[in-house]
Amino acid sequence: MKTRFGHAVTVGAMVTTAMWLPALVPLATPHAQAVSCTVTVRLWPGTADEGVRCLEQRLIELGIPGIEGPDTLYDNTSIGAVKTFQVDRGLYPDGIITSITARQLGLRGAIAPPSAPRVTVIGDSTSASLRWYDEAANGTTRYDVMGSDYDLLWSVESCRRLVVRSCGARNDPTSGLRWTPMSVLPLMQSSLRGKLGEAIVIMAGYDDVSIATAIDSIMAEANAQGVSKVFWLNYRLTGSYNPAYQGRYRTHNADLEAARIRHPNLVVLDWNGYSYAQPASTQQAWFSTDQIHLSGAGGLALARYLKQNIDGYQIEQCEVSHANAGVPGGGGGALPSPSPASGFQAIPPTRVLDTRTASIGGGNGKVGADRTITIDLTANVPEDAAAAVLNVTAVDPCSRGYLTVFACGTQPGTSNVNYVAGRTTAGMAISMMTDHTVCVYSSAMADLVVDLVGAFIPNGALFHPADPTRWVDTRGSPAQVARPGRLIDTAQIDIPIAGVGGIPLDATAVWINLTAIDSPTPAVLQAYPGPCGAPPATSVVNVLPGRSAATAAIVELGSNGGICVRTYNGQPHVVVDVSGWFGGAAPGGRAFIGQVPVRIYDSRAGAPLATGATISLPADEVAVYNVAAVTSSTWGWVSAKPCGVNATSSMLNTSILETTANIATVERGSDGHVCFGVSMRTDLIVDQFGTFVVV
Repeated sequence: MKTRFGHAVTVGAMVTTAMWLPALVPLATPHAQAVSCTVTVRLWPGTADEGVRCLEQRLIELGIPGIEGPDTLYDNTSIGAVKTFQVDRGLYPDGIITSITARQLGLRGAIAPPSAPRVTVIGDSTSASLRWYDEAANGTTRYDVMGSDYDLLWSVESCRRLVVRSCGARNDPTSGLRWTPMSVLPLMQSSLRGKLGEAIVIMAGYDDVSIATAIDSIMAEANAQGVSKVFWLNYRLTGSYNPAYQGRYRTHNADLEAARIRHPNLVVLDWNGYSYAQPASTQQAWFSTDQIHLSGAGGLALARYLKQNIDGYQIEQCEVSHANAGVPGGGGGALPSPSPASGFQAIPPTRVLDTRTASIGGGNGKVGADRTITIDLTANVPEDAAAAVLNVTAVDPCSRGYLTVFACGTQPGTSNVNYVAGRTTAGMAISMMTDHTVCVYSSAMADLVVDLVGAFIPNGALFHPADPTRWVDTRGSPAQVARPGRLIDTAQIDIPIAGVGGIPLDATAVWINLTAIDSPTPAVLQAYPGPCGAPPATSVVNVLPGRSAATAAIVELGSNGGICVRTYNGQPHVVVDVSGWFGGAAPGGRAFIGQVPVRIYDSRAGAPLATGATISLPADEVAVYNVAAVTSSTWGWVSAKPCGVNATSSMLNTSILETTANIATVERGSDGHVCFGVSMRTDLIVDQFGTFVVV
């Protein structure tokens, strides 16, 4: 889209050979302790003005070498320093000190403090009013809406496309040459690489024919650079601009909605719906006659809309200064010895850590990247407990990473829960303890929630493995117990276990795999001893809208011989698979022996597994495995079963280009092997955490 204004505009762009940029040391980020003087006039290269003295004082403060002065001549050294600063901040490097460049330099009012989260705004001419009207009026009204609370990179320009080459925008104000802005993805990968911050805002793509693949490419780059949230404004539909484009924009919006399911940290802002919800007089004041480009009033409304939405996500929680829980590193000390043979003892589900809540071990923010937090279970587990059974959840992670649960000491080279930015992910862990403590290591910033559900103790209930069996499927597929229909918010269902499907009446607990499927809103599932009644303040499964997620759980059987599954929120279909039970007088029960977790298979050393592939691993005993599907090619599932058994259940569900994991206990097949199958191309990791042995 062509610019419709004649005044000078600064914008992020590639640097052409016509623009001289001296070799300078990297610029420091401006801070609130700026110089006391201000620059309220536009300074052009070569200008002689008292404002230059203030500018050069600021450049010296930022550590720029070779600045002559400060004096009143805006010379080549200072011009080069300003151009470098503009590139570093996503602005067009013309060397002109406009109101926005001066504002970012700290020469026109206080700027955000060093602790402020960074937000990078990348847009085309539909959002350029955020800057154009400020610069035309030599003011900062629109910038100030967000600029006092966030460290802004402000890169908006006409005709910007997402990935393919942008169209010609305007003439360079100093050289007069026609200039083409850098498209969004190349801009992220070049001058803004490593500078994007906690969040980016995208309001571009109106000149793109299709955006489906561009969305995935931009999201992949944002994730690779550790961006926690991507706010993407959908496209305003109007026949006033170009009727031929309206079908294109409808497709853009549909593509964004589909991408929101694939990318947990993509927030689609309904600019189309929000702007059309305004009175006709307001819309007339906000938009030009084409009903897409904004007026000055519209630019101010857009700035307020963005701030309101970004504020709501509290992206400052992903600032390093807000992630002080835990201690650096993965711990150290002697590795624990294998635990003695023990059986399961249920413990009423108890929340033993929630970094969001001061009374449950919180108060220091998220667990920081590469940090470990210690949980003392002395008051929660029996004195003779050899291992703890936990449900561990990474809540609203800031970037891709994993959790490792282990007996405090030396961290093993394994993982229990894998997550990506914005995807709250839960998993069961069976961990040995060091003096009744367990440690949880997080490779990236995330809040942690840990629920205790049981322990393994001498003379506890022994385990009886079974072939994986589909017990409940609310979608109506064949299952042991019929429970049709989605579970709505707060609904709960009793599921009989003892006395059904070969499980004896005197069983005391069950090993299940609980899956939440295709909820239209975020969903959380709980599981606790039946009959259904007052639920505990704990959870088992977390899943995003339109997705599937599975988590293993060991659940005590209640007085009715069953369990209760409850939807804390959401409206998912529910699948329950059973792979064994605990307790009872039947012979052949097995005791758990914990071990230092060890990685026994990792396909990343070679080629990924192909769609439909199965791997066979030798097993001496019934073992406990944590299985991770790494960067899967598409939606799918991974199964775990004794080789030679025609099982019908899955142990985990995969997401496109993400890593998902779950724990399972698998009996050996008649050939002494266990088999892991995949429905899609993916890398696979298998870690072993212990065995169940006959006693």
